[in-house]
Amino acid sequence: MKKLFLIPAMALLVVLGMSFTSLGSETEVQLEAVANDYVLDNGNWRAVPEQNCTGGTQTCQVQFGANGPIYDLYDEMDQFTKKNQSDGTIIVL
Repeated sequence: MKKLFLIPAMALLVVLGMSFTSLGSETEVQLEAVANDYVLDNGNWRAVPEQNCTGGTQTCQVQFGANGPIYDLYDEMDQFTKKNQSDGTIIVL
């Protein structure tokens, strides 16, 4: 008689344990790779959308609005990763 009780009890424990498993957690946030460039604004890094600087010898620069300040564009949050471009045009954001 004890064997007949243990089998359903063990099955219930297995089902209960399996209910907490899944392929991926619901709270897990899947981040998409977002390409950003950065500007150094008064000592703080500010992310801007990825800009198409073609490479060259001049520093790629962006301007916020038509009359806004002009900033050098960086590929990473590091002052040694300035983006370069071939012409001296300023990208207006």
